[in-house]
Parts: sequence; C-alpha cells; structure tokens
Amino acid sequence: MRFTDKIAAAIRANDFSVYQRERYPTIQEGELVRFVNEDFSGVDFGQFVMGFFAFENCNLDGAKHIYGQPIYFTNSSVRDVDFCGVKSIIEAENCDFRGMVYNEETQFVYGEGELAVRSCFVNCELDDTAIDFLRQQGVEIS
Repeated sequence: MRFTDKIAAAIRANDFSVYQRERYPTIQEGELVRFVNEDFSGVDFGQFVMGFFAFENCNLDGAKHIYGQPIYFTNSSVRDVDFCGVKSIIEAENCDFRGMVYNEETQFVYGEGELAVRSCFVNCELDDTAIDFLRQQGVEIS
C-alpha cells in the first residue's frame, strides 16, 4: 500500500483530522502529494488545500471545491467539476474537463502581464464556452 492511499481515503471520507495525521510529517507543505489511479469522483475537497497535489490516471468527475496552486492533472477525468469561486493554478495534460462549472469569481491566472502565473491545459478536452472563458483570463490552451 502506498502511503498516499491513506491520505486519499481520508479525503474521500472528508476526515480532516485523519488527513492531517496521515500527511504530516511524511509530506510537508510545498512538497508534491501524488495520487495515481485514485477515484475521487463526487468528492468535496472544500477543507483540503490542494496546492502541490498531482493526480495521474485519476477520476475526479463531479468533484467540487478543487483549489490551490499548483495542482497537476495528467491523464485524468475531471468532468463536471465545480470550480465556482475557485482561485487556482492548474497544469493539466491529456485530461477531460468537459462540463466544467465556473462563475465570474473563478480565476485560473494570478497577476497580470508578463509576471502573471497562468494555468495551462495541454491536449485536454474542454467545452467551447470553457475555452472562451479560460482564454479571456489568459490561460494557456494547446
């Protein structure tokens, strides 16, 4: 069993105290927490700051309150995720973000001009309206 299996189970159970106990001191703030082949579908991440979380081959369909910076997604399904009010920097590659929900408070870019930190979606599936929204913010889409 990977040590992140217990962290993932605590998040799915929405148990912050177990999450804290399993994560620290093994993985400190600013260190990457990598989840591989985990099912987080429908999970509410509201009490878990997800900065430096990496999801590889994971299912996050229908999840909500995914926030933090940076968050990495690779080969994952992130369909119908609620990003309303979220401020986050996302680096995603080969993921499905169709059905993404967002609002005017949702931000995927911090700062302005050349110094801005921008989210980046590479080879991801996105709805046309989401592409327009993200491009208006200056998100990199390729």
